[in-house]
Amino acid sequence: YPANCHCGAFTYTVRIPSLSNHEVLRCTCSICVVNGYLMVYPKRPDVIFHTGHESLKSYTFGTKKGLHKFCPTCGSSVLIDFQGSDQLCINVRMFQDIDLETLHFKEYDGKNVR
Repeated sequence: YPANCHCGAFTYTVRIPSLSNHEVLRCTCSICVVNGYLMVYPKRPDVIFHTGHESLKSYTFGTKKGLHKFCPTCGSSVLIDFQGSDQLCINVRMFQDIDLETLHFKEYDGKNVR
């Protein structure tokens, strides 16, 4: 899937099975709701960065294990990099030409995780 932030400064490709056969995680925690994250978890080698990766800014909170990466120009929340994981958490809202209404969601009650 070709993907980019809103302004196009950050471009990348994500190699995953068709989203029509793939669950997309929708979490209820505060940051996921505010940033509109709809997440898939490809292996790191399946995310190919083209432009702008080095310019992404990071935000951390709580345990500081997840680097929430966003574009410094347009503010798009594009991914979460959990340190030490072999996967990246990718926001499918950045994918080009997808219909969010056709996705299969798995709900995660992150709001109540302690």
